[in-house]
Amino acid sequence: MKKYIFTSSEKEAVKAAVRELETQSCGEIVPFFARSSDDYEEVGWQLSALCGLTGLVITAFLAFTWNLPGLEVIEICVILIGFMTLGYLLPVVFPIIKRILTSKERMQEAVDQAAREAFLLEKVYATQEQVGILIYVSRLEHLVVVLGDEGINQKVNPEDWNQVISLVVQGLQKKKIGEGLVNGIEHCKKLLLDHGFVRKDTDHNELSDELRIKS
Repeated sequence: MKKYIFTSSEKEAVKAAVRELETQSCGEIVPFFARSSDDYEEVGWQLSALCGLTGLVITAFLAFTWNLPGLEVIEICVILIGFMTLGYLLPVVFPIIKRILTSKERMQEAVDQAAREAFLLEKVYATQEQVGILIYVSRLEHLVVVLGDEGINQKVNPEDWNQVISLVVQGLQKKKIGEGLVNGIEHCKKLLLDHGFVRKDTDHNELSDELRIKS
């Protein structure tokens, strides 16, 4: 899976969308992009075991059919270690394998946990009126989580964020993540204004407008 690099124009577009939301509403929004929410190390070990077993079967078959010269135990061990190492490294070189071999439940759990950690790390909970929103995007898993603080959750139902999630996921799928984030932020603005979260003269910018990117 090719590493996604945000262009300067994409970063500026996201930042401008955040500013526009905060100019019209009292909400504070934090867009957060992660390339992956977990290393899914178990996939590497599973493939390592599978490749090791495959190597053992192949070696035994070739030996049985006399297509392989007599090997010492140490040589067989080296061959098996080579197969196992290959299996472990495959998902490191090709991360998409992790998504293919990991259950949806496992990925959703990892993304939910990482989103909660980002909510705390970025202090989305710390706005004066508890009107912070986190849009957490995890590219490997193609999953998005939207978390609102207590002040917003009193009026906006969790189900109301589904359209925001859908818009951002569409950007993920089209490899236009910046565009997806902008569309999601604009829909957040609509939700906030529809639920009465209008900006007041006493409001001020409490959280950075920048796109957060976690490698």
